[in-house]
Amino acid sequence: MLNQSEELNNLQALMRLQNSHIQAINKLIYTATVDITLTNNHDFTEFVTHFFEFTHYHYNSDGYSQAAQLVQTYHYILLDRLLDSQVLAAAEQMESAISYLEMAAQEDKIRINPQIMLLIQGILLVEETQLKIIECLETILGNFRAIPQLHN
Repeated sequence: MLNQSEELNNLQALMRLQNSHIQAINKLIYTATVDITLTNNHDFTEFVTHFFEFTHYHYNSDGYSQAAQLVQTYHYILLDRLLDSQVLAAAEQMESAISYLEMAAQEDKIRINPQIMLLIQGILLVEETQLKIIECLETILGNFRAIPQLHN
């Protein structure tokens, strides 16, 4: 079993990885918008809308930005805030973004676009990392709650 310091280091690494994935997808979206086939595709524009909503909720999560800076200080209250309603809303938007991207990729002209292939790969990495962050948080918080608390 990992000790708390290792768990927090792992969480911090996952959060940095998630930010890298999100930045890479944002760059891919930006470069993909020059392709008129993509910008005219309803499902692709819905993917972009939901992905941007995901990033909005992700970065506006009550404790995300604070926790990213203070993980090493063992402020478990901030970590608990990461699992707030914003995280759930972010997960819903990510699922919607993925489904619209998959629908857009069903069109032959779009499916062969290299940007779409990279976007699909990137969004699946974001989803996987997000799930790992949530699992890591749940483990850390579960371990913290399992420690007997001193009573006055």
